[in-house]
Amino acid sequence: MKITAATLWTDHVKPMQHFYTTTLGFGLVKETATSFTVQIGTSQLRFEQDTTQQPKQYHFAFNVPGNAFQLAKDWLQQQVPLLIEDGADEIFFENINAHSIYFYDPDENVVELIARHDVNPNKSLETFAVSDILDIGEMNVTTPDVAGVGARFAELGVFHRYHQPINVDFLNFLGAPEDGTHLLLGRAGRTWLFSPKPAVTSPLVLELDGKLHVRIDADGTLHHEK
Repeated sequence: MKITAATLWTDHVKPMQHFYTTTLGFGLVKETATSFTVQIGTSQLRFEQDTTQQPKQYHFAFNVPGNAFQLAKDWLQQQVPLLIEDGADEIFFENINAHSIYFYDPDENVVELIARHDVNPNKSLETFAVSDILDIGEMNVTTPDVAGVGARFAELGVFHRYHQPINVDFLNFLGAPEDGTHLLLGRAGRTWLFSPKPAVTSPLVLELDGKLHVRIDADGTLHHEK
C-alpha cells in the first residue's frame, strides 16, 4: 500500500501554503483561494480551508532514503526547529530499524521524517534536498470507532501491519511492512511522540495505490468512495 494522495483541513490555508512551498520547498501542484496541493515525492498532499472551525490535529510522516537520515536531519534543521523529547531530537525504532525526526507545521500538526533502513530505497547523496523525500509514509486515522474502521479497512484490503487483531486501546499500524507506508489507526486523546499534542478525530481523504479512495468524516466515520 502507498498513500498516493491525502487531503487534510486547515484554518489557515495561506500560512500553511507558504510553509510547505517556501519554508520546506515542496513543489506547488495547484492552488485556489481555499486550497493548495503540493508534491511530496510520489505522493500529493492537499490542504483545504475548514469553514467549521472544529478542532483538528494531524500526524503524518514523509519517507526519506534509508541511508540518508543524517543528511535529511541536517537539511531539515536548517529549515525548522526540531521537536525535542527527553533531551533528544531524534529517535531510533529498533523493531523496524528506522530513525525519525519531528517538527511542527503552522497548525502544529506533528510532521515526521522517517528513514526505514531496511525498506526505504537508498540514494547516493552528498547533500539532501526536499526533492529527495520519497513519499508520504504515514498518516493518522483518528476515530472513536477503532474496531469498526479497522474492520472496514480490512474489507478494502488494508490490513494490520502484522495481520494481528485491531487493538482499540493502542495505535494500530495498517499496511504491509515491506511497503514502508502505514495508516496509524487509533483513538482520540493519545499523545504523539515528541509532542504533548493529543490526537483529535479529524476529517481526512485518502487515495491509496492510486485507486482506492476513502473519506473519514469529522466524527471518525469511514466511507469508501468509488
